Amino acid sequence: MRDQTMIRIVIKRAFLLVLLLECISVAAQPSLFPVYKPGKAGFINRQGKIVIPLQFDVAGDFSEGLARVEINNKWGCVDEKGDMVIAPQFSNARDFSEGLARVQVGGDEYGFYGKWGFIDMTGKFVIEPQYGELRGIAENFESFREGLALVEVDYKKGFIDKTGKMVIEPFFAYGYHFTEKLSCSSTGLDAKYGCIDKTGRYVIPPNFDDLSAFSEGWADGKINGKCGYIDKTGKTVLIPKFKNDAKGDCSIVSGSFSEGLARWRVGSKFGYIDKKGKLVIPARNKYTDHFSEGLAWVENNGKIGFIDKRGRMVIKPRRFHHVEPFSGGLAYVVTQNGEHGYIDRTGKYIWRPQKQSKP
Repeated sequence: MRDQTMIRIVIKRAFLLVLLLECISVAAQPSLFPVYKPGKAGFINRQGKIVIPLQFDVAGDFSEGLARVEINNKWGCVDEKGDMVIAPQFSNARDFSEGLARVQVGGDEYGFYGKWGFIDMTGKFVIEPQYGELRGIAENFESFREGLALVEVDYKKGFIDKTGKMVIEPFFAYGYHFTEKLSCSSTGLDAKYGCIDKTGRYVIPPNFDDLSAFSEGWADGKINGKCGYIDKTGKTVLIPKFKNDAKGDCSIVSGSFSEGLARWRVGSKFGYIDKKGKLVIPARNKYTDHFSEGLAWVENNGKIGFIDKRGRMVIKPRRFHHVEPFSGGLAYVVTQNGEHGYIDRTGKYIWRPQKQSKP
C-alpha cells in the first residue's frame, strides 16, 4: 500500500511539473501580433480579431508586454491595451528583453550613425546612448540575454551588464549573445572561433573555423575541416557522415538543434538529424528551417509548406516569398506579391495578406 501511495505521489508531481512547464511556455508566447493594411499597422489576437486599431506607420512584435511602434519616423512603445506608454522619440529601437530595450538616438533617415543606449519600461535611459551600430556576420539585435548585452565600441564587440558596466572589454569582431552561459566569438575575419564565459575567459579555446550559438547543449560549426557539433567542454560530439555538395561550407550544411532535431544537408537537399546523427527525416527539401512548436517550414519547387517531426507535410505548400517559424500558434507569411499575413496550424489565414512591410 505504501509503495502504491508513493507511486501516485510521484505521478501527481510529474503531472504538475508538466502542467507548470506548459503554462510557462504559453505565458512566453505572444498573444498579439502586428498586422498591416496599406499605410497603417495595428495588432490582432490569435483569432484574427483587431484589438489595437491600425494607427501606426510600422509595428513590431510584443515582448515582455510592450511592442515597439513607429509614428512619423520615431519609435515608441505601446502596451497590450494599445496605450502609448513610451512616446515616439527614438530613431530606432529593438524589442524588450530582460526588462530593457536597445534604442538609438540621432543618425540618418535609415537609422545609421546614431548612438545606441538602453531604456527601461518607462522609457527612461538606464544606460546612456554611447554605442555603435552592431555589425557582423553573426550578430542579432536582442537587448539583453542572460544578464549581458553585446555592444560595439570602435568596431569591436564587448559585453555590458544592466548597470552599463563593461564586464567584457571590446575585443571581438564577430560574436553571439550569451546562450546557455557561453558566447562563441571571433576576433577577426580570418581568426578562429572559441567560446567565452561571463568573465571573458575562454572556456573553449579559439581553434574552430566557425561556431554558432549553443542550443540544447551543443554548438554547430567547422571542426578540423568537417561540419559537426561540440559540447560545452569543446569536445566533438557528432560529425554526421553524410556527403553533400556544399564544398565544406558548414553554414549551409548544418543547423542548431531545436526541439531535438537539426537540419542537415545530404547531397543538395536538406533533411533532419537527431543527436545520434540518424537522418530521421529524409533529405528531400531544397531549403528548410528549424522546428518551432512542432513544425518546420520547407521549400521545394518555389513553394513553402510545413512538416511535423515525422516529416509529414501538414500545411500544404504555397508560393510564399517568405515565412517565419510558428510562434504563439501562428506563422507570419509573405506572398510572392509582397503581401503580409498570418496562418494558423491548419494553414488557414487568420489575417489575409495585405501590403505593408514588417520591421
